[in-house]
Amino acid sequence: MLRNFRAAVDDWDEVCSALGGWETQHLTRDDPGPTKEQHRRWVTELLSWGHLVQQATQQPEFPDKALDARVNARVRHLEDKLALWHREMTAAEEERILQAAFP
Repeated sequence: MLRNFRAAVDDWDEVCSALGGWETQHLTRDDPGPTKEQHRRWVTELLSWGHLVQQATQQPEFPDKALDARVNARVRHLEDKLALWHREMTAAEEERILQAAFP
């Protein structure tokens, strides 16, 4: 059973990894249009699945601590993607970032 669980996590992780290439191709345009909302849905779905997997891997009796660490890292990565691409910034935050990047 653990072997099938690992395979499912591998499949999920592979989809998560492929998302980076898709982001580069579609979200870095001047106007990403409806693809940005599609991206939000995908990341949200992948995060939901990741949180479900975390419930299993974070049990004290779960035998594969390396898999637990991998799942946790991927969930953090997805949370970062959601914040990076979809978090709304105030004008003051934008200005602070621009000033820090271009003094």
